[in-house]
Amino acid sequence: MKRSVYTIGSLIILLIAAFVFVLVPIFAGGTKQKTLPPFGKFENIQIKYEQNSDFSKFVANYADNFKNNGADINPQTQYYIYNYAFNATVYQLTAKKAVKETGYIVPDTLVNRAMMPYFTDEKGNYSSKMYRLADPQQVAEMRESFEKDFYTRRYSDDNFGSQTDSIGEKALYGLKISENELKFVQDMNNNQRSFNMVSFDMNKYPDTEKAAYGKANSEKFVTYNLSVITVADKSKAESVAKKIASEEITFEDAVKEYSQKSYSSDSGVMTSKYNYQLVKIIEDESAMNEVASLKKDQVSSPVKTSIGYSIFKANGDAETPDFTKEATLKTVYNYLTSYEFSHIEDYYTETAKAFASVAAKKGFNAACNQYNVKKLSVPAFPLNYGSVTIADKLDTSLEGLSGANTNENFLKTAFSLKEGEISEPITINKNLVVLQLDKSNVKPKEAVPAEAIADELLNINQNTAQTAILTSPKVENNVADVFYNHIMANN
Repeated sequence: MKRSVYTIGSLIILLIAAFVFVLVPIFAGGTKQKTLPPFGKFENIQIKYEQNSDFSKFVANYADNFKNNGADINPQTQYYIYNYAFNATVYQLTAKKAVKETGYIVPDTLVNRAMMPYFTDEKGNYSSKMYRLADPQQVAEMRESFEKDFYTRRYSDDNFGSQTDSIGEKALYGLKISENELKFVQDMNNNQRSFNMVSFDMNKYPDTEKAAYGKANSEKFVTYNLSVITVADKSKAESVAKKIASEEITFEDAVKEYSQKSYSSDSGVMTSKYNYQLVKIIEDESAMNEVASLKKDQVSSPVKTSIGYSIFKANGDAETPDFTKEATLKTVYNYLTSYEFSHIEDYYTETAKAFASVAAKKGFNAACNQYNVKKLSVPAFPLNYGSVTIADKLDTSLEGLSGANTNENFLKTAFSLKEGEISEPITINKNLVVLQLDKSNVKPKEAVPAEAIADELLNINQNTAQTAILTSPKVENNVADVFYNHIMANN
């Protein structure tokens, strides 16, 4: 079974691709600085990109991997490389510390056996002469790299089982998967259910409902044509207001000279033009009434607003909303989705409940005809939260089911229904669905092999461990900061 590319196993990169690792500008512009800040740390160990550091070696190896696989080394892949190298370094440090605390020391004989193939004669036999002629520094670095790799391997093997050592088909060491666990997972596929379903898309809120809400709350959608001057404190606002009133300065010039333009364009025109927006800016009700009642060319007294103090001028009279216009209905819908989405949810919940009631009395097809909705058939699937690969999956591409595989309420409801029973409305993102159990205990077309299940459970264990290690409070990850603020900034 195919595993995730970046599991713990992929972090165990052999640092023996070459005898010498030299810090070079791998990426164009990526290492123009002589030094970079630490990319983070593990406990008190700083993770730096510097000569012969483990982190720099991992960067070089990942860069080679990307290049050898035909990937372009662009800013996105550069970031991935640094991030993967950081994760690999953290995992290596974690592994070495954990293994050393057990008292385990990598045997010299193990390192010797691993190094022998790199010192061979023309016949492929180990040559002590070639070993003696090799640069002692290169040999020492090679031994160190192998030793670190064996610490990492020991940690991985002890936790998850050896990838090379086994007794029969059973991996040595590590977590074991019991026969009962395998059978339990295999049995997940044996209880599958198919459903009839309808989906009510809350993004399709009818124009008639928008208009009805707008008419019932018409004041919210009154449009004001205002300009505004905003300053930090009351005394400044009063001073500016006096200058405008005495015609010492025009309102327009005062905008240019004094306004922070917190609520306006550069010309001072108010960007929040609807009543429901204005009441969020003007805190005092009487002040709001003063501004709302301004006639063309009238100027308000200084008003306390959510940011400082403001002086308003009416460029024209306020306009009452026309709910026959498409633009007005769009404004109502934007308001509802931003501030009162529960009103839309209530409408669809009542509609879905009414549908379910009719379906229970007259049948699912009759209810679909009455409410003019399409009946959808949901193919059989098991109770598989998150759609893990060890069992069949819910088809989340069906209308209304995006994200349903991780929706606990949906799964609990679906697997609690009796055959033919109609569910209560279930909210899935911006959809309300109603289910009818069609068939239960549907058998899968073929059983999932035990080997595939065992492999996937091991993959899950490794990914979980990787997440735990990288999110540990012992780890400080500054990769994004260093990459974007120090590497990319120098390109």
